[in-house]
Amino acid sequence: MDGNTFIGKNGLIQVVDDDPTQRLLCREALEQRGYRVEEAEDGENGLEMARDIRPDLILLDVMMPGMNGYDVCREIRADAELNRTPVVIVTALEDLESIETGFEPGASDFIGKPIVWPLLGYRLQFALRSAAMELDLVKARDEAEKASRAKSMLLANMGHELRTPLNAIIGFSGHLRDQGIANDWGAQEAEFLDDIHFSGHRLLNTVNDVLEMANLEAGRVQLDESEINLNRLFADLKTKYATAASEKSLTLDVRAALNAPRILGDHNVIVRVLNNILRNAINFTDEGGIYLATMERNSGDLEISITDTGIGMTKEDVIAIFEPFRQADNSLSRNHEGTGLGVSITRALQQLHGGRLEIRSEPGTGTTASIILPVSRVLGATASATREATPTET
Repeated sequence: MDGNTFIGKNGLIQVVDDDPTQRLLCREALEQRGYRVEEAEDGENGLEMARDIRPDLILLDVMMPGMNGYDVCREIRADAELNRTPVVIVTALEDLESIETGFEPGASDFIGKPIVWPLLGYRLQFALRSAAMELDLVKARDEAEKASRAKSMLLANMGHELRTPLNAIIGFSGHLRDQGIANDWGAQEAEFLDDIHFSGHRLLNTVNDVLEMANLEAGRVQLDESEINLNRLFADLKTKYATAASEKSLTLDVRAALNAPRILGDHNVIVRVLNNILRNAINFTDEGGIYLATMERNSGDLEISITDTGIGMTKEDVIAIFEPFRQADNSLSRNHEGTGLGVSITRALQQLHGGRLEIRSEPGTGTTASIILPVSRVLGATASATREATPTET
């Protein structure tokens, strides 16, 4: 059945009813409306015929010897080739319980006996139209997913072609800049070379983000798992970002994250996730501090949270940043130019570990970004790691 089947003037209707008179009346009424009609005298034959002729709609009586209409409907919905076929049940039972019993196995609609023939025509047309629209939506979704996968595969395969010329631009512009400094070139030439070098790095970062997202969407990122010492990792992160925090007079406190359990995961991926969050926290915080903490949730999952005292975000901004190529709608976000893929990449990397990313924020107060790792990845815990720590000064 295609998207135009509901027009119906050549649609194939299968009538399944043990009453030959009822089948004859249905045939006459439906053929007058331009439908083609096939008949089956019981449920077993009706099901076998449906698998053979693939009707556009099945008009199904409930009370039949052997397999009743409910059972036939249930079998149709369990059949991969038939399960999208609309089924209109015909029944003399019109109480609420009977109606619910009819819809439970997957009926599209029902009509009571004695049949009101003009009403039957409209009911069938509506059922056909609804089924056709659903099929169109499924096809559109499948085509969109196919196109998205093709795009991701194309981008993932273009990495070498995109990075090679950019690396040459960055390398040679850096070399020329160094030569210019050594040979006392003019200020304008030095500025041009700085712009080329900076723009090359910026474009390379953009390409890397887009390619990483494409690889994630294409399912080409595999975890290289090992035991991870979070305490050592947090200490390394504090050392790495100490200068950036100090330049803005920010506190960088990891004490509430120490004594964390060891976890099983991809070390590079976990570092990438935490780097993304920490860089954002420092970029968008002008005073106060950045605080890392770990906590065991009631479920046993491990929460690693990074809290800042920065500008914060509205609920609308939090929703927006989870969308690829979107950033929070404020002037500070625009000052820190980027692809808008950071949060999408962070969430996708976290999902590789079976975890998730949660963000809580208040404008003017700050933001807490938490990565949640499932209990299956926690190799050990200590009492000090299970408390919910509050920000403290260093």
